Amino acid sequence: MADRDDIGKIVIAFFAGATMGAIAGLLLAPSSGVETRQKIKDATITAKDKAVEKIGEAKEGASSILSRGKEKVSDVKSQIQAAVEAGKGAYNQKKGEMEPEEEA
Repeated sequence: MADRDDIGKIVIAFFAGATMGAIAGLLLAPSSGVETRQKIKDATITAKDKAVEKIGEAKEGASSILSRGKEKVSDVKSQIQAAVEAGKGAYNQKKGEMEPEEEA
């Protein structure tokens, strides 16, 4: 679980760094104020859209992992229940064999 948190932090840091780098590049580029503001707006919207997309992908991946985990737990639970029932059956059978038969 900690690995997913670390990956999420890395992705967020990457996009934040890329956005800041793009903004710095736009501010230092020789263009008019109107053009620069439009470029910053466009870059911000693009970065936001990419971040939302990546967050959605991460949620889908986490959901898939959770789903598979639940299936595994259910399978193991079924196997344990079957083993317990088999054990009870074997116990009862041996118990029946070990009890002395009543003589009439």
